[in-house]
Amino acid sequence: MLGAAAGLSGARELRFHGPIIQWHDDPTREATFTWIEQVAPDELPAPVWRRGQAAIGYGDEDDRTILSDMEDAYERVYLAKRFEAPSIGPKTEVTLTIRYDDAFVAYINGHEVARSANIRGQHASAKVSDDHEADTEEIFHISNAHEVLRRGKNLISIEGHNVRKSSSDFTLHPRLFINGRETIGMQAEWHYLAGADPSIRWHLSFPAVVPQKPLPRAEQSNWLLSVRARSGGRYLRFRPNQTSFGSTDNLVFSADVSGLRPDTSYDYDLSADGRSVKQGWFRTAPSALSRPMRFAVGGDVGTDAGIPMCRAVGKDDPLFVVLGGDLAYANGRADHLWYDWIDNWTELVKAPDGRAIPMIVAIGNHETRSFSGLRKREIWKGFNYLSAEKRRAPFFFSLFDLPEGDSNFTVDFGSYMSFVVLDSGHAQKVKVQTAWLEEQLRQKQQVNHLFAVYHEPAWGTGAKKNNQRIQEKWCPLFERYQIDCAFEHDHHTYKRSKLITGGMPDPSRGILYLGDGAWGAKLRPITEGMLSEVGARRYLARWEAKHHAIRVTISPDGSRRYQAIDVNRRVFDSYLDRRSRRPVH
Repeated sequence: MLGAAAGLSGARELRFHGPIIQWHDDPTREATFTWIEQVAPDELPAPVWRRGQAAIGYGDEDDRTILSDMEDAYERVYLAKRFEAPSIGPKTEVTLTIRYDDAFVAYINGHEVARSANIRGQHASAKVSDDHEADTEEIFHISNAHEVLRRGKNLISIEGHNVRKSSSDFTLHPRLFINGRETIGMQAEWHYLAGADPSIRWHLSFPAVVPQKPLPRAEQSNWLLSVRARSGGRYLRFRPNQTSFGSTDNLVFSADVSGLRPDTSYDYDLSADGRSVKQGWFRTAPSALSRPMRFAVGGDVGTDAGIPMCRAVGKDDPLFVVLGGDLAYANGRADHLWYDWIDNWTELVKAPDGRAIPMIVAIGNHETRSFSGLRKREIWKGFNYLSAEKRRAPFFFSLFDLPEGDSNFTVDFGSYMSFVVLDSGHAQKVKVQTAWLEEQLRQKQQVNHLFAVYHEPAWGTGAKKNNQRIQEKWCPLFERYQIDCAFEHDHHTYKRSKLITGGMPDPSRGILYLGDGAWGAKLRPITEGMLSEVGARRYLARWEAKHHAIRVTISPDGSRRYQAIDVNRRVFDSYLDRRSRRPVH
């Protein structure tokens, strides 16, 4: 939850998620802002953080902050504290020493840095396997500390878990050392939350002790989006449209912002009932490519599991991000996963200077209603949703602003770059888009950088079957009209193809296929049997089971550099394409 929005008089509080910024049509002059009002159940009060000295717990004689209500009531306690760090370098040594009972997970600046051996998972879904007594301090050396620390203010967050509610004691007593110097001492004051769970992103920002004051209640929220150039001038004001978020009682608000100038920074202020709810800034795309441009590509994101890559992509400072489907893994049913996904994006996918990063979005299979997670008695009812139709993806089509309302569309950056976004059989069949695809590619023969984006890969690693319909219907068009790259996803691995035609190497006229969707989703192994089954060694240049996003840099000289980065922004694969070709033969 980012903040509270206007509520209904005498009724339930409304929560606010967003806004996300979507690019379509003309990113040099237009953008769409989208946000959601979520009705919060009455029985979910906002968690209240308190201050207390370590150690924090009960049943141990040396606890300074006593949790007298914990036994038989709750299993988890959350701690957070700011601390100062000196200049940081590769040789910086950071050590966490901690007495704990029964288990813990520790984070610094949102990065997990230590955990006890007896815990799997995190937050409310964590599983503690054994008791652990807090008899002695245990030492945890934090590797690569210079990559998680910042000079100046830092945040350490620790979640403590009891093995069971009926446990007779609980303790968290941490200390932190930087280069041998005690930075957080034995009796340090911490902010702590006991008896409730915070949001899954709780460890990313320092919690307020006093809950945020809700906005004034009203019969209906009166939203207004104001946009102004950062250099000054008058505000452009936009009233949003609204619709239901899928089948829920929650509302999606969408404001189409137009009349912008290319390559210009804009401040925005989103207000409800006359009170500012969210402020930020963004930048439009340039109308011509006079300098190199960086953007990111990825898919199969997830919510909690997608946090590390969300953070890495934001730090990598792309102008925008292209997402190839399977975003929240909500399967057309679980709306709460979309709220977490939106919050992750708006809080984490920010440039280092705070700039909001727009997105271009394709649909994936987990945007649609599927059998995943259904009970057996629900399966038969689910057969009604097997066809490729929009009704299978109610949240996707209500959340994203799609030109003509369809899941296939183009996004044109002046005359220098175009994305052809396709639906690999989720709300539309592959074959019904083929004629449209050929017409789009035919019209874009003079574009210097031409890309296709879709979910299921034509040429994967064998982790799942290749999409033969795309091989038959779309790949010949990619080859005929010489697109520069097809971004594929879905298989939860990384792959870079050779330059191929019909699945065979072709250095002069071949197409590059990049993917395969492992932003945050659980990785799939790549075995020799999988590679052999699809003949992948014939057409792949690189493959690896690794979480990643793809950094793409296009240059005025027509070249394109593709770099696969991991959650630490390390480049583990790179390819430079200097070819300049397009004419149909």
